[in-house]
Amino acid sequence: MLLAARALAEEAGNAVLSVNGAPHKGQLVRPVTLANVKDSALVITNDGDAPIDAVVSVVGAALTPEPAVSKGFTIERTYYTLDGKKVDLASATGGEATLRQNERLVTVLKVASADTGGRILVVDRLPAGLEIENPRLIDSGDIKTLDWLKTTVKPEHTDFRDDRFVAGFDFFGSGDGRRGRRNADGDDENRDPVSSATVAYVVRAVTPGSFVHPPATVEDMYRPDRFARTGAGRLEIKSKE
Repeated sequence: MLLAARALAEEAGNAVLSVNGAPHKGQLVRPVTLANVKDSALVITNDGDAPIDAVVSVVGAALTPEPAVSKGFTIERTYYTLDGKKVDLASATGGEATLRQNERLVTVLKVASADTGGRILVVDRLPAGLEIENPRLIDSGDIKTLDWLKTTVKPEHTDFRDDRFVAGFDFFGSGDGRRGRRNADGDDENRDPVSSATVAYVVRAVTPGSFVHPPATVEDMYRPDRFARTGAGRLEIKSKE
């Protein structure tokens, strides 16, 4: 790989270009801002005999949130109090909602597909004013202290980050005679392929302010055409005083 990278670098060094009429020798890396594009065009001409690859990377933030979408998956994000009462948090589906500082809620994510099987990744990005409650209280997404909550397929992997909750699922079964996979408790399990899963975790409102409530997403890691996301809303956290 190093030799290949060196060969590509040497090849790029032989490039003969002109940039807006001015000659340029070798590889060209040029950042372009919105103001540059508005003021004048950037014209790059290949003056050499060898073909040149042009790679354009665009970095930015959308002016408006992307709408909810469902392509091969559905994803539902709901919130409950710790005793199991559903909370109408409109920001979870694209609206606006308000919480009080120090309020604790259970986030429940339900994903489903028309097809069974797949390596599934669920990501729920948090509003900046929320943080995940002590993950030690949660065993692989199954909240043991909340009897009313029944999860389904246990995730193969969970990650409790500052800005998001991540869960990975194996929707493939083990009914073809293979040795059963180990579940989150370390026990062998034999099951058929599945097409849905439920996972949950606890969040606390910590920082007063008005924040974007990002969408939750689900995707098949090996089939990028299958994915879904919720709407993005706005969450206000009011001070407890």
